[in-house]
Amino acid sequence: MKLRAPRDPFLQQLQLAAAFCPTRSPRPIFQDVLVHADEGVVTLTATDGEVSIRTCCRTEGISGQGSAAFPAATLVSAVRALPTEVVEITEQKVFHEVSGGSALFNLRCDDADQFPSIQGLEQPGTTVEVPAGVFLDLCSRTMFAAAKDMGRYAFHGVLLELDPKEITLVATDGRRLSMARLELPTGLQSRRSSIVPVRGLAQLQRAVLNREGPLSITARDDQVRFSVEDTDIVVQVVEGEFPDFRAVLPKKQDTPREVELDRQEFASAIQRAAVTAGDEARAVELRFDKGTLAVLSKQEGVGEARSEMGIAYQGDAVGIRFNPEFLGEYLKTLPEGAVTFRFKDRASAGLFCSSDDALYVVMPITS
Repeated sequence: MKLRAPRDPFLQQLQLAAAFCPTRSPRPIFQDVLVHADEGVVTLTATDGEVSIRTCCRTEGISGQGSAAFPAATLVSAVRALPTEVVEITEQKVFHEVSGGSALFNLRCDDADQFPSIQGLEQPGTTVEVPAGVFLDLCSRTMFAAAKDMGRYAFHGVLLELDPKEITLVATDGRRLSMARLELPTGLQSRRSSIVPVRGLAQLQRAVLNREGPLSITARDDQVRFSVEDTDIVVQVVEGEFPDFRAVLPKKQDTPREVELDRQEFASAIQRAAVTAGDEARAVELRFDKGTLAVLSKQEGVGEARSEMGIAYQGDAVGIRFNPEFLGEYLKTLPEGAVTFRFKDRASAGLFCSSDDALYVVMPITS
């Protein structure tokens, strides 16, 4: 191949694509990024076999034609190190010369024809358009709650429901569940559900530079494609059956006690209590009493912590213990200044909500 392109915009898209390449893989070509130049556009493609990206660099000053599969990390380092504003790539038999000014790298490439084709980039499916920033907010509010350890495979993804009237995202690890939804007429005739790997949503968050623009979501039986501007991300859906989350959400009568908490003050109290929660069987206690919430932790051989905050609570005194990480991770996702906590007793699930469209259910620690 032969390519000449402005260095900075090319590097920006190259780094985006390279982030999809695994650092280790039984298939070394997965560590490559495919660079294709044609008609003033550079197209960069990368995949780890589960999550794939195709992104285009369109800017003045691009010329050349051809394809090459470069080791992604090496190419990024080489282009970043060039001292000029223009990068040139020229094929030299088994090597490609990457140069700029007085700097030059000779990089070995793999056969572009051996690069795996990304299925689903052009295939039709059920498509919904949503404001990019709004959808990314749904992702942030849910994906942290997906399972991180071994267990039911479906728990390692986020449920994406496309409904005629709304879009819903849900994640759970069996001990907590986070749900966020957006009321939006989608034009669909029926509900469609897919379990999307967390890595796919994390990469989508990284790829969207313009949160004000539209994002297209195309769902098929085995894939979901996210398209924004000149970038397409295709993810293989997670196999398995997601639990009926609607059956898990506590009803109003199941959580008769309700209190509003200042998010920042509450998050700070949880953070302090986590210091002395120990390394094993970590727990903090929320002790409610008239007008007061005390956030406590105590671990033999470590120490203890106590923070108090004033609240509008007039019910009976009750203490509930939770994993501090479960509370801290949730509170970090909220842009709102206040969060409502609804509960029944020390043995029942607690329900946090920052709005009617964003709910978080957490099981207490009772042992």
